[in-house]
Amino acid sequence: MFTLFRKKPWALEGLTQPDCELPSAYEQIRIGKLEPLPDEELVASKGKLRWVDGAMDGVFGHFSPGADQKKRIFIAVSAVQKLEHDSRNEFLQELFKLTSQESLLSIIDPVLEELEKDSKLENRIRLAAIGRYFATRFGRREAVKFGLALLGAFGSKEDSEIAKILGKNDEFTLYAAVAAVRLSMHPEQDLWEMAKNVQGWGRVQIVRRLKDTQNEEIRAWMLRDGFRNDVMNEYLACICARAGHLHEALARKFVDQSLLGGAADIIQALIAGGPAEDIDDYEHAAEVCETYLNLIWSRPANGLNHLLTVLRLRDFLADAPSWEKRLAASWTEPQRERMKTICESIATRETWKPLLAEALASANEQEFFEGDQVAQTLGIDTWEIHFKRVKDSPISSSSWYRLMKQTDETRIEDVLGFAESVLPLEQIETGPGDELGLGPAFQLHGVLDLILQDLPRFPNRGWRFIKAGLSSPVVRNRNMAIRALASWPRTSWADEMQTLVQRAWDAEPNKDVKQRFESLLAGTTIS
Repeated sequence: MFTLFRKKPWALEGLTQPDCELPSAYEQIRIGKLEPLPDEELVASKGKLRWVDGAMDGVFGHFSPGADQKKRIFIAVSAVQKLEHDSRNEFLQELFKLTSQESLLSIIDPVLEELEKDSKLENRIRLAAIGRYFATRFGRREAVKFGLALLGAFGSKEDSEIAKILGKNDEFTLYAAVAAVRLSMHPEQDLWEMAKNVQGWGRVQIVRRLKDTQNEEIRAWMLRDGFRNDVMNEYLACICARAGHLHEALARKFVDQSLLGGAADIIQALIAGGPAEDIDDYEHAAEVCETYLNLIWSRPANGLNHLLTVLRLRDFLADAPSWEKRLAASWTEPQRERMKTICESIATRETWKPLLAEALASANEQEFFEGDQVAQTLGIDTWEIHFKRVKDSPISSSSWYRLMKQTDETRIEDVLGFAESVLPLEQIETGPGDELGLGPAFQLHGVLDLILQDLPRFPNRGWRFIKAGLSSPVVRNRNMAIRALASWPRTSWADEMQTLVQRAWDAEPNKDVKQRFESLLAGTTIS
């Protein structure tokens, strides 16, 4: 029988694709172009604070939705269900708009839970198709993440390849990891491969999910490389030490240099502490530290990073106020004294000196950094070395901070005189703004920051830099210039200074900075 108004079959193919002006993020990553993502300019234009890939999800990924999020959950579920029931252009457009504007991370789990309640096979197939479409077609990152989330909940084993490809970019790794665990036939292996492809928040997210691994290869990797990331090694040091059984690995008959180097960096991260578990949380800390020191003591000097680890341990062991609690836990006083003696024996070896001299003369930034860290810990003056590096590359040098920190009354005129002769400060004096001063375009402003932050130690010095800071579009420059000028006795202010500060106050667009200008003019304490 002929039906005049037969409903068309459900299908997303043939609909008008939203966001067609941007290339597919999935296709871009698939061919090896990991960054920038297609929507980078759109994301950057939304605000001046730019999160690195995966950072926002990494920082805010542990918060549960509050009562104010219930409306968002209802709207998101309704939008998905409309497209799931009827493949119409307006429903696709609506869902894309909803998922591409802002992160759904805080509500995605309850959204998926609501969708899971409809367990009909046909509905699950359609939800997987929507996820596949969003994950592979769009250039907007939030829409792609939403697609990955749907695929993880409703997709099939064949979709695990989509997750693995998108997981190569830190921005998508959290969602890709969750999807891979649900979809893959070998989830742990796939997570490990994914972790090796990322260095930032993506690695942090995946390694956390591998903490219970029984795979010896993965454990060995965690101790040698898995904890390393571009965010902070502290995030993963304790996790990897536990998961890799570091105390057992160091106690074996043969300990290779790669493992010893990993142990050194893990110990440094545990001592530094920070946003995750530290050395006081690690139950095998005492055993690991003593075994490591014995291994270093028994071997010839090999790499300044080991000397730096020994020096960090020496300072840690000498930190008297913290030891009462440690001695009541897993540490003992005889053990502590033994380690202090070993640290001193290793640190005073003459064989370290040529390695340190070589590192401080190196053009390799990592080698120089290690050498400078050792010199700083030992109290060795490297002012001349840093001044030479600054002279060689005044605007891009990484040595400005350490140069200023080691500058005293006998050296300040040399530094300021050189800086004033080579830095185009007039390029900074474009007037006040609300800039954060991040990125390559603000390299010169960053140098000014490093000079201004130490000027309060030198009252009546550096007016040219203070003047530039007061007229900078970067908020931090103006704050530091105010702080530097506040160290000057008011009797030393020239008429030009009073006039310029008054004009800067008149033009200041930032409420907090304006209040600091008022305190400066009034001679009161600056917050």
